[in-house]
Amino acid sequence: MNLLSNFNLNWSWPQVFALILLALVGAFLAERVVGNAPKYGILGSLVLGILGAWFFSNLPLEIQIEPRLEDMPVVRSVLGGLVLVAIFAYLRKQGAPR
Repeated sequence: MNLLSNFNLNWSWPQVFALILLALVGAFLAERVVGNAPKYGILGSLVLGILGAWFFSNLPLEIQIEPRLEDMPVVRSVLGGLVLVAIFAYLRKQGAPR
């Protein structure tokens, strides 16, 4: 089984905007949970959130009753952005001088 066959790169503009919106929601929640922003502030959070949302939305895992926004899975996209931003923010928080 080829895992890369599930990744979709043919998106319309509404799907791109939906991905960015869901990534921002995940990044915002991650910053509130960890209490720290990753390096480069909101721009870094946005890039990490987009990467996490894109990766999690393309996982072969399927949630049966998941809402979709422009064919983007809402729960998995927000969770992906949240996880990736939280990991980098936590690592930055641990590396900060005390």
